[in-house]
Amino acid sequence: MPLLKDGYRTLVSIGGITAVFEEISVTPPALDSGGGIDQTTMRNSRYRTKLGKSLITLDTVTLKVAYDPRTYAQVIPILGSNRAITITFPEGSTLVFYAIVSKFDPGEHAEGERPEATLELEPSNLSTAATPLEIAPVFATGTTATTATTALPS
Repeated sequence: MPLLKDGYRTLVSIGGITAVFEEISVTPPALDSGGGIDQTTMRNSRYRTKLGKSLITLDTVTLKVAYDPRTYAQVIPILGSNRAITITFPEGSTLVFYAIVSKFDPGEHAEGERPEATLELEPSNLSTAATPLEIAPVFATGTTATTATTALPS
């Protein structure tokens, strides 16, 4: 498998909005198993023993974006809401999951500098159905999908 030469053109779409921001950098979610469960007893002779945990945490997604002030009008109504998110990587693969639009943090405005902000998405792994269901993240290799709403059930 060829290696991805760089992270250029990693795009993020949020279900239900047409963004008035553009990605500068994207930190995809880390996968965290939560470490091990200690299994060490007095019967161990030399090494401590552990077993892996069953549940996986999908960590926070952070985006640095250039934005238009109209972004406030889009973010305010969706802040705290659960949305389908699609991250499209440069070679066309996608990671689709549900997340809470957690934070929009504008940076300092300065003369001669474009407005930038940090957007945080907290993975929920819950569908947007009336009775939410646990939905695992979906990774698809080499697709060109850019809309999360068609890739996951509601």
